[in-house]
Amino acid sequence: MNQQDKAQYHRKDIQGLRALAVILVILCHTGMPFFQGGFVGVDIFFVISGFVITGLLLRQPQGLYFKNLQTFYTRRILRIVPAATLVLVSTPIAAYLALGKNMDSALMVDVRWANLFAANWRLTANNADYFIAGVDPSLITHYWSLAVEEQFYFVFPGIVFGFLYFALLRKRTIYFQTLLITLIALSGWWSWLSMSINPVHAYYSPFTRFWELALGALAATLSIKKAREKIYLSSLLNILGVVGIGVSLLVLSPRSNFPGLLAWIPCSSAVLLLLFGNAPRGAVLRPVLNSRLFVGIGNISYSLYLWHFIWLQLPKQMGLSFQPVWVSTLGVIGALVCAIGSYKFLENPIRNSEKLRKDPLALLLFLVFCIGLTWNSTLLVDYLLSL
Repeated sequence: MNQQDKAQYHRKDIQGLRALAVILVILCHTGMPFFQGGFVGVDIFFVISGFVITGLLLRQPQGLYFKNLQTFYTRRILRIVPAATLVLVSTPIAAYLALGKNMDSALMVDVRWANLFAANWRLTANNADYFIAGVDPSLITHYWSLAVEEQFYFVFPGIVFGFLYFALLRKRTIYFQTLLITLIALSGWWSWLSMSINPVHAYYSPFTRFWELALGALAATLSIKKAREKIYLSSLLNILGVVGIGVSLLVLSPRSNFPGLLAWIPCSSAVLLLLFGNAPRGAVLRPVLNSRLFVGIGNISYSLYLWHFIWLQLPKQMGLSFQPVWVSTLGVIGALVCAIGSYKFLENPIRNSEKLRKDPLALLLFLVFCIGLTWNSTLLVDYLLSL
């Protein structure tokens, strides 16, 4: 299968696009005017993830099915689990310290589901719509997107490696793209149909969201070198991508029928910026996305996404929702400090650990430890609430 240059998947502009996505989400959750549609940052994350991860999968050695799966899941565990565990352990403890016995005891169950990458199913079962005004969402509601992404990656790498192993060499790209287009069509259709049947299911279900990750995956297989070299075409498609995200912010709100067909606006815009965001000339947002500020925020975007929700939502549950803007400002600053600390002192050391990367038993024990630590934190708070 033809692969784009390896450098395409290690680009500053992609880190900058991650920064833009997390900034949109945070501004949406702060209630900032004109950013009600900022929740589309999650959809942009999905497309980026599908694009980058598929590029990674396609660069793995051919014919090493189980070895490739082991390598992928090892990297995934070391990348995702440490920060996710830290936030899950901290959340119920922080809620108890801030609210005491007034906290919602259901949070402990929510945390346990999130710990198993199943927060979306928990929210769906509870018919939990965190856009309902006056209803405090669970402090780990935002873990639904992490759950959807990991559920996709429970199956997608195996399909990719198996497909590449058995498919005919010369037509591998065409067959793989056909598979992705089929997945996009089916998932997109179900997303549209579910909006009229069960909007909560449509929002949180992996089956209504898989097309967004698959769209990014499809973009990773496209060979567009000649198109990128045409300055006018690259400029036009870059502008369309920027405009599309801007339109999403202006026309979408918590009352929109989303995801459904409307999700195509931010997702297709993200695809255009991924494909043409590093064009030699004509990349409209390139100076911004490549800036040190945006790249730096992009580097910590995962941790920042995990931390921001408790910092913004817990004050509301404490009765500070009508306080001046400084409450949200302090929340954003607190989330930034936690994200930077988590990235520097927890995520990077663990992700770069030779012992964990090369020793499957050590990795398994690490994973069990993280699960046990999370559950113990919920049991501790349950006990304190019972006193």
